[in-house]
Amino acid sequence: MRQRGAPYEDDPYEDDEYVDEHKVFGLGIENADERQPAYGQGVVISLLAAGVLILLAIIVVGEGDGTNPPVLQRTTTLFWVISGLVLVLTAAGAQYAESVAARAAEEAGSGRPSTGLSTAWAVPLVSVFAALMLTATFHNRWMLLFGPLIAFLGTAGALLSRDLLDEADEESSRVASTIHTLVVHTVAFLAFSAIYLNKFDDWLSVPLVTLTGGVLLLETLERAGVAAPTRVFYSILGAWVMGTTMLALNWWPTWGWTGGAVLLAVFYAIAGVLLVWCQRRDLRRRDMIEFVGVGSLAVFVLALRDAFL
Repeated sequence: MRQRGAPYEDDPYEDDEYVDEHKVFGLGIENADERQPAYGQGVVISLLAAGVLILLAIIVVGEGDGTNPPVLQRTTTLFWVISGLVLVLTAAGAQYAESVAARAAEEAGSGRPSTGLSTAWAVPLVSVFAALMLTATFHNRWMLLFGPLIAFLGTAGALLSRDLLDEADEESSRVASTIHTLVVHTVAFLAFSAIYLNKFDDWLSVPLVTLTGGVLLLETLERAGVAAPTRVFYSILGAWVMGTTMLALNWWPTWGWTGGAVLLAVFYAIAGVLLVWCQRRDLRRRDMIEFVGVGSLAVFVLALRDAFL
């Protein structure tokens, strides 16, 4: 197969119009023909997850009985058994789709270096978890739409952004980083909010936030290209900070989606600092302002909101 960057003379495949037609969604991924099976696998997994969410949303739709936490008002053992199965199958399916995509990328000459720990399962798992929790928490007709949508977009977006990372050119790399960051942080906000909205006791809320943050940090740090032990160490460190934040947040007299927003601000700061540190082993003033400064400002604004509203 001809390598990228080494066109034959008068090669019709180098025509700009042809190249544009063989980019995926116009986002800069070339070699779409070779990668098509990988995209198909990802879409199938995303649709299956969304389909199960529709079924579960139908099961729980209705008026609650007033018990707390709200996530238990309409759910049964059957709901949670099906939920556990869809979580496992989505994670396994996403990892399989990633392996197909990795083989396609290698054949196309644009594979990523292996870090020894693939986390393609991470964001799909958390996105489906968030969809399940929010569906059970609100148990209304709106979740017939939003529950499946969260599961589909979280899974499909995560797999697409990971595949974009296989591209070597600068444009695709920027697009990949942007999409990946947006997907991870959106899923993080939804998952953290779903946990906080239920006002679980510390013994449950802290481990849930810790695990969720750690899993998403594992995925985020894969972009740094560092060895698996290093990724795991920094992910555990960041997860511990997230758990501590949740413990403190349980003493903050706030309500609604504000708790999820605070946790997202802290996650944004932690993920940004750890990613830059793993990539360069150096933190510049600009990095601290961008991540710690912006994250701290967001928490401050949310605190002021609670103080005056």
